[in-house]
Amino acid sequence: MDTYIVKRLEQAKLLTDPFKLRLIEGFAGAPATTKQVADKMGEKAPRLYRHVDALVDEGLLVLVEEKPKRGTIERYYKTVADRFEVDPELFSPISGGGDDAAELMRSIFRDTESDLVRLFAESADNKPETEELPLVVKFAIRGTPDDIEQLRGKLESLLEECNSLSSEGEDPEATESYAGLLTFYRRPDPI
Repeated sequence: MDTYIVKRLEQAKLLTDPFKLRLIEGFAGAPATTKQVADKMGEKAPRLYRHVDALVDEGLLVLVEEKPKRGTIERYYKTVADRFEVDPELFSPISGGGDDAAELMRSIFRDTESDLVRLFAESADNKPETEELPLVVKFAIRGTPDDIEQLRGKLESLLEECNSLSSEGEDPEATESYAGLLTFYRRPDPI
């Protein structure tokens, strides 16, 4: 699995936009045209063009092929990697991210909060007996540096397993879509 390390704030901002993130998911796997992704998303292709251009300009999508078709050119795009990770240095005060980096983090958490609030509201209105509620856990642990390194490795393996579940070409009706947010950080010791 290819991993792309996001080192620029502009790229990270694009990945926190829910619509652009859906686009990234649409172009993951096999190369596709904007029209094909628009159809999968239930959108009209013209709505996607400027978003696709922004992702290409920032190097998150690449043009892999152009095919002539009935007097026009079909452009096939693909994500630059299967997985995107934001370089932690991007949030360092030394990197100069400052307020922009803080706003980026707020955006990530607001988007997740919005999803969860909507899910809980929908579940309260019409929850079938078999539907699972989202798993939401906040935890704090203490461990030796070796323990923490092992745990981090397990979490990274789990993320790779999650990424490998995204199978291209599967019938969308036969699959379910899930999202998650994982943060794992060294926190200051409580006073």
